Amino acid sequence: MVTVVAPYAIVLGVIGTIGLAVFALWERVDGWLERFAGGFTVEIERANLKIPARNLGAAMALVSVSLWLAAVVVTRPDVARAILYFPIVFAIAVLGVRTWLRAKSAARLKAFNDELELVLRLISSGLRVGLSLRQALVLVIEESPEPAKSEFGRVVAKTNIGVPMDAALAELVRRVPSDELEMLVDAIDVQSQTGGNLAKILDHLAATIKARRNIHRKVRSLTGEARMSGWVIGLLPLLLGAFVMVTQPTMRTAMLTTGIGHASLIAFVVLEILGMVMVRMMMRLSV
Repeated sequence: MVTVVAPYAIVLGVIGTIGLAVFALWERVDGWLERFAGGFTVEIERANLKIPARNLGAAMALVSVSLWLAAVVVTRPDVARAILYFPIVFAIAVLGVRTWLRAKSAARLKAFNDELELVLRLISSGLRVGLSLRQALVLVIEESPEPAKSEFGRVVAKTNIGVPMDAALAELVRRVPSDELEMLVDAIDVQSQTGGNLAKILDHLAATIKARRNIHRKVRSLTGEARMSGWVIGLLPLLLGAFVMVTQPTMRTAMLTTGIGHASLIAFVVLEILGMVMVRMMMRLSV
């Protein structure tokens, strides 16, 4: 009975100690969270999440502690391995959050790029009927769906408070890292300095973007089988490992309660992550 209760008593003691330490050193912990989460500020902004960076850092710390405690309860390691588990679990939590943020940013960027041709047509049409660039952007805000509507709305809002148009557009490029958008901003900058027919330039740029979209769709169609193979290669070890752990109690016990098993699990996770990253790099094509 004592042997069964002891690990849980240790876990409860660790939780209480961590809680008291956080309460006593809250100001320092709060400052550390703010500095740590500061690296995610740009990614949070690009994903258009209404989450303060500090709250995201606190959530990552809480998830890391929870996962670490769960790993300690399940595997029951010695003290040295239990201490080693925490930085590994923390790194996995940070990698997971960063991957999630980048996926959200990529989805929003794709939606923005898909709307950019329409945006260029709207700006060109506005300029042809005598509107100024700022008025044409207002037209874009009124006629475009999200996320183009909110992004160009920020540009107009900045110009309303006295920010120059080129600075507001440069801020938009920083927030939305799109090659097509950068070409648009460069075209506006060059036209403002040298003159010329901006509406005609934007029409040519819209045609170029449309052609690039067609090529991109063809490339994705031709590489669909290879991308599916990459997903199968990445998921097969996970499914096979889960099957073995469920159907082989002896092997499951050895993997979860022995030092060699713990080392094997760590090596499996590291190699799986490296393999999936390499497959994604091989499948990444620039059009």
